[in-house]
Amino acid sequence: MTTEQRVLTALRCEQPDRVPVFLYLNPYCQSWYSDEPSYGPVLEACAQYADIIYDWYFPSGFFHTAARLERESRALANGAREDIIHTPAGELRSLRAPDWRGGGTLKRWIVDPEDVDCLLSIPFVPSRPDLTPVLNARKQTRWVVQATFSDPIGLAGWVDETTMALWTIERRDLLRAMLDEASRRILTELEYCLQHGVGPIYYFNGPEYALPPLMSPTDFEEFVVAHDTKLVELIHSYPGNHVIIHSHGRVSNFLERFAAIGTDGLNVLEPPPIGDTRLADAKERIGSSVCLIGNIQYDDIARGDEQSIERLVAAAIAKGAPSGGFILSPCAYPYERSLSEEKSKNLVHYLKMGRKYGEYPLRHV
Repeated sequence: MTTEQRVLTALRCEQPDRVPVFLYLNPYCQSWYSDEPSYGPVLEACAQYADIIYDWYFPSGFFHTAARLERESRALANGAREDIIHTPAGELRSLRAPDWRGGGTLKRWIVDPEDVDCLLSIPFVPSRPDLTPVLNARKQTRWVVQATFSDPIGLAGWVDETTMALWTIERRDLLRAMLDEASRRILTELEYCLQHGVGPIYYFNGPEYALPPLMSPTDFEEFVVAHDTKLVELIHSYPGNHVIIHSHGRVSNFLERFAAIGTDGLNVLEPPPIGDTRLADAKERIGSSVCLIGNIQYDDIARGDEQSIERLVAAAIAKGAPSGGFILSPCAYPYERSLSEEKSKNLVHYLKMGRKYGEYPLRHV
């Protein structure tokens, strides 16, 4: 099977030739890690053992618009930067402390109701990017193409944490207004891509914002399930396309609600103690309709040894892979600017063990 055939078979909850193995590094495309020598052995191993994702991010623009926005960015005396966006209803401001990863947020865009008015006043001009690169990528067999979008609830990352907690109780109307408009704009983006043949995977980030302790099950139902169901229905109305939803956090009590959305795959299914998902339990509850993608903590790979990594991979495959519908994946991709020799060897070993234990019929461990 090609990588695309293998991954799509798993996403249909069927059994491919072997368990797909993800590490979220692409050895065939230029990226921040491409010229970092410490990543060289890992990229070589990815080319040999991993199922590569060609990950294309839809260039949605600020609040999903291609409208030209007047923006300012200025350095403050304390080393922070203030970003300003001028909208028809006033200014939106954020503060961040820059670092090599892009900066830590000190003040988010949305703090009070007036900020919501500013956000919603931003005109919607649909983004119409050149799709040639992603369409050409689909013609190659060394990867599977994935189009990545922000989930509507991703807007929660723009709202002050205390404000968000209060508004889920006192001002749900403001949250509804923002999410309804974001959802409308994302549906337009998706329609453009679907009409032009982008696919076969659509990937969404963000639902962890609506999980406890940040929000309640009622919030998850209204702010995630209601909106994401519409996105998934649109994607599935174009035959051959599949959806993966990415969510960190404690998702075990919400597995059936993710399944109800209609997603084909659920990632990352974090195990205890950081998460609460036990793979065998998830397989029993939703494995017949949702491909499970996970669930090895990245740090357990990076800080482990060959024996512990082999045990983790063998256990994950034994619990998640019977009858198909499983993709082996860490719960995060490598994020270090450079890798120690030990971490590099561990990542290579993870990939090799995925191949060793992932061939169907599965070996007994």
